[in-house]
Amino acid sequence: MKIKFLPSRSVIYFCLFSLTTLSWAAEGGMSNYVPSFYGDMALAVEPPDGFSYRNDILLFSGDISPSARAGRLETDVDVTLANNYFSFLYKPKAKIFDTAMAFSITPAFATTNIDGNIRLDSSSLEFDDDLVGAGDLTLGAYFYKSHGKFNYSLNTMAVAPVGSYDKDRVANTGMNYWTFEADIAMTYYDPEKGRDYSLVFGYNYNTENQDTNYQSGDELHLDFVLNQYLSEKFGLGIAGYLYKQIGGDSGDGAVLGSFKGEGIGIGPAIYYTAQVGEKPLYCIFKWVHDVHAENRVKGDYAFLSFALSF
Repeated sequence: MKIKFLPSRSVIYFCLFSLTTLSWAAEGGMSNYVPSFYGDMALAVEPPDGFSYRNDILLFSGDISPSARAGRLETDVDVTLANNYFSFLYKPKAKIFDTAMAFSITPAFATTNIDGNIRLDSSSLEFDDDLVGAGDLTLGAYFYKSHGKFNYSLNTMAVAPVGSYDKDRVANTGMNYWTFEADIAMTYYDPEKGRDYSLVFGYNYNTENQDTNYQSGDELHLDFVLNQYLSEKFGLGIAGYLYKQIGGDSGDGAVLGSFKGEGIGIGPAIYYTAQVGEKPLYCIFKWVHDVHAENRVKGDYAFLSFALSF
C-alpha cells in the first residue's frame, strides 16, 4: 500500500503556535505556545511548490488556580476559547544549498470567555468577561532537507502583537508582547507502509508586556505525532506534547514570582482525504487532553482542520 498525501502540517506548519491568548503558563497562565498544534501530518516533509492554505478551528476549555494577570492575583479561573486560524504559505521552486524553503503568514479570529475571582486583601471579587476579536499575527520561515524516508526542517516564527488587548480587561484576544520561536522537526515517512512519525522540539522567547510590566519566561516544548494510514483516504494517529518553562516570569506584574509552568497532553487524531475537483482536501480532527499541568491552564483541546494546495 502506497499512501500519497499533501504533508499538510509541513505545508501549513506555519500556524504552529498560533496567535492568540492560548497556550498556558506565564502571565495569566497563558503564552503563545499552543500545545499539540504542531503535529498532525508529515510536519517536516517538504511541501509542494506554490501556494497552500490551511484553516484550523480550535475549541478549548480549561481551568487554573491561582494565576496572575496585570498585577492582579486570580483564583478559580475557567477559560473557554473558540479560535479560527487562517494560514497561507508560499514555497518557491528555488533552493539554496539544496535546501528548500517556505514562508507563511497566519492571521486569526478568536472568541474568549474567562471567569473567576480576583483576590483582594481580605476578600475576593468575581469576574466574568468575554471578547470576540482579532488575534495576534504569526510570521514564519521554514527550511527543509530529506534523506530517504527521513525528513528534517528548521522553523523560525515570530508572533506580532496586533490582536485586541486592554490591560483593564480580563478577556483579550491578543497577548500584547512578541514571541520568537525556533524549532527543529523530524519526520519518518514511509508511504509504502502508510507510516508517518514526527517530532518537533522548540524554544520560545517572550518579550515584556509593557502595559503590565510582566515578562513571561523562556519555554521549551516537544510535540509528537504517530500516524498509521489505513488507505489513501483514511488514517489514525496519536498526538501529544511535553512542555516546560525554563525561565521564570519577571517584572513588577509577576506577583506570583517565577510561576514556571509545565504540562503533558495526549490524544487521538483522525485523517480523511476528500476531493475538491482534481485537488485533494485534507481533513484532520484531533483531541488532546492535559494529563498533567502545573502553573498553567489544564484542559482539553479539540482541533478541526482543513488543508489544500493550489
